Amino acid sequence: MDNLLYGKTELTGRGKIIGVTGGIACGKSVVCQFFAQRGAFIIDLDQVGHQLLQNTSSVSQLVATFGPTILNDDGKVSRSKLGDIVFTDPKARKQLDAIMHPVILQESRHSAFQFVEGDPDRIAMIDSPLLIEANGHETVDLVIVVVTDNHTQKQRLIKRSHDQGRPINCHQVEARIKAQLPLSEKVKYADFVIDNSGTVDELKSKVDELWQILTQYEE
Repeated sequence: MDNLLYGKTELTGRGKIIGVTGGIACGKSVVCQFFAQRGAFIIDLDQVGHQLLQNTSSVSQLVATFGPTILNDDGKVSRSKLGDIVFTDPKARKQLDAIMHPVILQESRHSAFQFVEGDPDRIAMIDSPLLIEANGHETVDLVIVVVTDNHTQKQRLIKRSHDQGRPINCHQVEARIKAQLPLSEKVKYADFVIDNSGTVDELKSKVDELWQILTQYEE
């Protein structure tokens, strides 16, 4: 199968929990949307993280670590201000991960296990940008890595930042890409790889093909 790598992992009688990751702006969230249309239960770790940023305990830890400048006038954490710090300072990034990742991991895995428990036909997918970096791949049954070529990745990241009303420059683009594990390393952890360098229709076709494999996948 083109652009898909096969692998094997130990599965139990419950449904499958699958980690979906990839480089920033490679399209993993779009892939998850397509899987959701086919019946997968999607847990978006970005959304989980955003919700936790409203948690008083998390906010207190972040302010104590990075200072009050990360807050907006309303007292809420500014993702853009926090991002400017952690995407340019590896030490700060590790501090953020140490605060947020354990809680995010606990929340997401609890939701996933609740969904698949007792039904071997169910599939839960965890949409996680840092699945490998945070060792989250060790807590799922299978790993899907979504990749694209470097030029397309940069163009999509720039477009996304403008669409979100938070435009970033070329230096910031490079910093965000370099803040993550290189795609060449991420694919080493993959059971399946989806190349999203083409059209939307091509991506849908790859998702359809992989979905058929996943629904029939057994230990």
